[in-house]
Amino acid sequence: MMTAEDDGRPAEDALFDPAASRELIERQRDTAESELAPDWRLLYAVWGLALLIGYGCLYLQRTVLSGVPPAIAGVAMFLALLAALTVTTRHDIRLNRGLRGPSALAGARIGWAYVAGFAVVGVVAWSLYRGGAPEPLVWLAFAGLSLLVIGLVSMVSAAWEHERLRFGLGGWILAADALALVVGMPHAYLVLSLGGGGGFLAAAVLLTVRRAARARRP
Repeated sequence: MMTAEDDGRPAEDALFDPAASRELIERQRDTAESELAPDWRLLYAVWGLALLIGYGCLYLQRTVLSGVPPAIAGVAMFLALLAALTVTTRHDIRLNRGLRGPSALAGARIGWAYVAGFAVVGVVAWSLYRGGAPEPLVWLAFAGLSLLVIGLVSMVSAAWEHERLRFGLGGWILAADALALVVGMPHAYLVLSLGGGGGFLAAAVLLTVRRAARARRP
């Protein structure tokens, strides 16, 4: 029987299996994604819950729980966003610890884009309040502009990184934001809670299903 050495080919070439090599490459890619890429399932879930709970509390306070002081709902919204921001920041620090290069720089810039955007939103809302704008208008502007920042930054960063799901999520957030502005207060909060928060949670579930299906792949 002629062996690989007999016909002049190395033994390694005779044992080469394209299917096995492709599977190895996919496993290495999955490992790299889990270790070096952000866990978007976690981030989407955290921000989805923050928007769902925060805007949900504001909606309930202005409808069925109108006897509750508005400050309590505002504090609940603030704490929900603060928790989401804290988890995101800690995740980003852990992910980029010891890393250098374009990826780490891009992640930092995206984070600063969010910070700058929310800072401007706060200034606009305060300016409206100081200028004598009605309180519902001030809160509507704050809520609408906040979602505008989230949607736009998500779409721009996703377009740069060729992430279709995140790009679509950003578009969904902008659509929910536009609908909320059309609906007006207080039902705008319900749209932002279910549309904004629900959109993030749906994306987290979709990514989880995809990851599970990939793990079961032979």
